[in-house]
Amino acid sequence: MVHYFFRQRWIAFPLWICTVLQLLRVVEVECASYRLEDQPMTYESYDMQCGYQSKCCSDNSCPSLDGLDSLERKARRKAILELLNNEATVNDPRFLMDGTDFDVRFFNTIAIQPSEQLGVRDTLTTQKVLEVLSKRSSRCQMRNLLDGKCYSNVTLSCCKAVEEPCCDPHYPYRSYDGSCNNLDHPRWGMRGTALKHPIAPCFNDVVSQPARSRSGAPLPQNRKLIAELAVMLKEREISTTAELNMCSVFLSEFFTLDMIGRSTKRTKRRTDGFRGCRADGHDRSPFVTPLSNPLLVSPNDPYYGPIGVRCLNFSPQERANDRCELKHMADRNLQSSYFDLSNLYTEQATYDKDGKLLLQQCGAPETITNRRPMSVQFFAVAGLFAKLHNYCVDRAPLKGSGPVEERCRAFTIGVYQKIIYEQLLLVLFGEEFYSECDFSCEYNPDEECAVSQVYKHGPGRFQHVWIGETMLYKPARGEAEWRSFNDFFHNYESFDCLGALAGSLDTPINVGNLASASVDKFVTVDGYRGTSLPCIDLARNRDAGLCPLVTYKHHVEQLFGEESRCYSTFEDLSDIFAPDVIEFFSRQYEHPDDIDVLFANMDQRFHPGANLPKMVAQLTCLEMKRLKCTDRFFYTWNPNLGEGARQLIEAMDFTVLLALVTEMEEVPLQPFFVSSPTVASCDVRGYMQSLDHLFSDL
Repeated sequence: MVHYFFRQRWIAFPLWICTVLQLLRVVEVECASYRLEDQPMTYESYDMQCGYQSKCCSDNSCPSLDGLDSLERKARRKAILELLNNEATVNDPRFLMDGTDFDVRFFNTIAIQPSEQLGVRDTLTTQKVLEVLSKRSSRCQMRNLLDGKCYSNVTLSCCKAVEEPCCDPHYPYRSYDGSCNNLDHPRWGMRGTALKHPIAPCFNDVVSQPARSRSGAPLPQNRKLIAELAVMLKEREISTTAELNMCSVFLSEFFTLDMIGRSTKRTKRRTDGFRGCRADGHDRSPFVTPLSNPLLVSPNDPYYGPIGVRCLNFSPQERANDRCELKHMADRNLQSSYFDLSNLYTEQATYDKDGKLLLQQCGAPETITNRRPMSVQFFAVAGLFAKLHNYCVDRAPLKGSGPVEERCRAFTIGVYQKIIYEQLLLVLFGEEFYSECDFSCEYNPDEECAVSQVYKHGPGRFQHVWIGETMLYKPARGEAEWRSFNDFFHNYESFDCLGALAGSLDTPINVGNLASASVDKFVTVDGYRGTSLPCIDLARNRDAGLCPLVTYKHHVEQLFGEESRCYSTFEDLSDIFAPDVIEFFSRQYEHPDDIDVLFANMDQRFHPGANLPKMVAQLTCLEMKRLKCTDRFFYTWNPNLGEGARQLIEAMDFTVLLALVTEMEEVPLQPFFVSSPTVASCDVRGYMQSLDHLFSDL
């Protein structure tokens, strides 16, 4: 039990001292630019620079915690009752999506494992305690509490401590759940832990209620905002393609899912999704539960209005605070944070007797093919690394320094890390910013490996704005053809996987607008009714309590040592957005300070040679730097990799990977660009075969 008798009050300072403290805080962050604080604080530097009165700066009040034990007991009873009600929901078919729903399985939920049930219950209990405290306390009091300015490490009394994994410091291989990567903090980066806020979230009640505009009015309605933005962008007369290809999009989505496991609210039994909307989409379901949160669609919607759709399914995310601490809560991550192919190998990879992965559609293992709906191209990208693992097993001696599956897993992860960090990120960032970002760090055991909320729900969705209406399909037999983007999410067995992958290499990304394939008809079955991927992104953005775009812009500029500016009018946004985008936002939002951070993807600033908007690139840089520099097993400094593995990884890139594990006759030398020069695959294979002896020293 943690007592709160020794209360450390936050001393009230004059406003000028508050300003000095904020500046000192910025300097402290800048010294460790990729750091995420365990207890993030409310970010006021932008408001102070721009002359806004900070309402809580001199408010030293804290919420009373008298009667906390009684409040906790009531919250625990409510949490248990809610979980029991959720179990009843799962066993009542009226609440569940089925084959009549076109988006069945898009909102699927995995089961809470027995070892996770206590943590989920404790998290829900803590959330209910905080919600009650927020109703009987002022916003400033709650901010002071959750920012850690009131009492030292308040933890609910009957919350049992989380058991730490037992680690063998001499075990040379990664765990499958991410535990024991950091020997001093075995749970850092582990599956099931919380994402992190770089700055305190901007919930309206500080705890969980959706953010509002600076004036207190609601933010623009989700679907209306996305639908009208898509219409506006389509009116532009600009190029809609670029040199970057769709294979780069699928690989980017693949590594995002490797570091982030989407965790919707769960029960003890998996489902294909909870029915927030009627199957026909004409209204909310009469059986809505806390496990679903359907999005409203206006009758005037430019696409859904004429077809009578008034409701879009959406599943809220599960929070993680298993230690029951009174602090800002974040979403649960169901993958390990590390770049370790955890979405491929999962917690318990299935190998055959020889140590090979069991392959299914497109060479991807069942762990990938079960994550539907996914496109055939995504399966094919995942299959490249699964087949590389098996390629290694065929060449590595069965007797070696460890199990052959573990030696080949370490090798495969090393190749994957090299491709992401030395090839794909270079393409996305451009040489200038890639050099500025500077990935030449050493392992840092004092910083936590964690993914940030803002990356997951905001700029980390950058892949989605590149989706076009169609994709090229180049089957081995038959003519190449352009097919609807959503065709590739259905009837998987009918596709030539190599043809789908080859087509993605020659399909340019979409730029300058939002395609109907993602905005109106995502995962459509009939080409008529679909869901909206950007609406889901925006809903998760707000559900996570992310602060406005200009707040994060100011924050990241301080980290990069850049000059920051204020935005008092929409015209001031000309340094970020194109004129037509500014005019659109002025009609949707009350003030430029209200714009959602998701729209960082529309930043018109680019570093020279970069393919990501500036703000997206900066936030991605910080994310990738943290995940590399906090990984004890990253391939460049992993002491357990043999010299043979190091030389093989050095010889490999995405071009070599395509040549080795596919039947392509020619492979692109610049695999993330359309119209790349090619090289004969047989030449690449011949060279790699000359290195087969290196597999003896993995």
